[in-house]
This record gives sequence, structure tokens and C-alpha cells, in this order.
Amino acid sequence: MDGMINHAIESFLKSSYGNAFWNDTLCRARVEPQGFLSMSGPKLGATSRVLNAAAISLGKPVHELLEDLGAWLVRVEPIRRLLRFGGRDFGDFVLSLEELPGRARMILPDLALEELQVSQDEMGDYVIGAKGMPRGWIWAIAGALRGMADDYGTLALISVDGCTITLSIALVEHAASRPFDLAPDHPPGQAA
Repeated sequence: MDGMINHAIESFLKSSYGNAFWNDTLCRARVEPQGFLSMSGPKLGATSRVLNAAAISLGKPVHELLEDLGAWLVRVEPIRRLLRFGGRDFGDFVLSLEELPGRARMILPDLALEELQVSQDEMGDYVIGAKGMPRGWIWAIAGALRGMADDYGTLALISVDGCTITLSIALVEHAASRPFDLAPDHPPGQAA
């Protein structure tokens, strides 16, 4: 799991800020380029050091960087497709988040995603809990939710407090949603 997280961080930083930024970040974090993807995370703290070094270079808090990472991840087409199967509209998608770890394990059996708890409060706002998640990673989920709200064309107000996200749908049809088909386009003569 740590290797997958590290790969996502590397891909995000390289695609968003370039290879030179990535190499400088590794240098500042005192992490060898070939060792980052194979790290087993917490024992050496490489992931935290890389995130801290990148955030300092960008002049933003780590939680903002993690939120940007979450928003970037949902623009990766295979991930976007997996998430879009969660519902016909953004509200359905949010309610389906509890099923996400099971759906992800169908594709990556060894993936250990934390369980999310989704409920609605008396005002109709969604409350998403993520207990047991590594410190700060709730912000990546908040960023992913912002990205998916945009994907659905929905204006959502999202706030984070500790390990809880509160999400209010302000406008369902705020903008045009990105097109989504159950079966992606296939070349002529090939079955879907």
C-alpha cells in the first residue's frame, strides 16, 4: 500500500510541477530516487519527508498539497471511471463511498483502503468519517470529493474537521458534467 501511495505522490508532483521539482523535492527530503517507491513508509518516514519538502517548496501547508493530490487522482481516467460507477449523480456517489474499498479490491485485491462511514445530518449535509486513516490523509479525500463534484457538475461545500468531512451540495447542476459512459469507446470490430 505504501508503495502505491508513494507512486501516486511521485506521479502527481511530476505531472503538476515537473521532473526538476520532483528531483529537488527528493534531495530536500533526503530520499534516494530509487528507494522512494520501495519504502515501507512509516519506518523511515520517507513519505512524510517528501510531502513536507514539496509543501515547503510550494509555500503551502501539507494539507493543501494532500487536497491537491486527491483532486489530481480523480482526474486519472481509470480512477475516475471506478469512482463514477458509484452513482448517477453526486449525491448517489457520496452515499456509495462506503462501498469503495470493496470495489477497489476487485481491481487490486491487495489494496487496503480504510473504510469510510457516510451519513446525513438533520440538515441533509453528508458527514463522512474516516477513522484509522493516516494523519492528514482526510485532506486527500476532501480533494477527491471536490474533484468528483466538479466531474458531476455539482457545486459542493466541503469542510474538514479532524477525521470528518462535512459536505453540503449547494447546487446540483452548477456546471456541465464531464461525459461518462459505462463502456469506453472501443476501436471498430472490437467488443466492449
